[in-house]
Amino acid sequence: MSLNEKFDDIIDMERPWPEEVLKKHPKMPPQDRAKIFAPFAALRGHSERIGEEDVKLMWSERVELSEDGAKALSDKVLRVRKGMEVDVVFFTPDAENDDIGYNVTTAGRVTGIDEVYRTMRISEDGVTDFVISFDNLIDIKERDL
Repeated sequence: MSLNEKFDDIIDMERPWPEEVLKKHPKMPPQDRAKIFAPFAALRGHSERIGEEDVKLMWSERVELSEDGAKALSDKVLRVRKGMEVDVVFFTPDAENDDIGYNVTTAGRVTGIDEVYRTMRISEDGVTDFVISFDNLIDIKERDL
């Protein structure tokens, strides 16, 4: 006799619930139960960690802009205003060594420019914000909408 055959007579039976439990906690449809467990992440931080490993494979050295390139970038930054949609390429340095890191390309809306601290805040999707130092900018251009 196989294991499946052994329990064929009870497999479709309802689970017995004491009356006091059912009063306090009525049975929930399976569709609603699925919603309860949807936000559960058994391996919290796992996807971020894997993303970090992928980024390490793309690490490079910081590239210094030429004098003409720096002037052109400075002119572009001066034209940027809060609320503009932009495409930005910037360098993200490693925590231990400022000369090694990786280039990030993003598109979003400029939500703030701080000329004193020389930073720009870009909102990618209304939730994710990048605070980019002018020193780490590689390129910026207004998006064609």
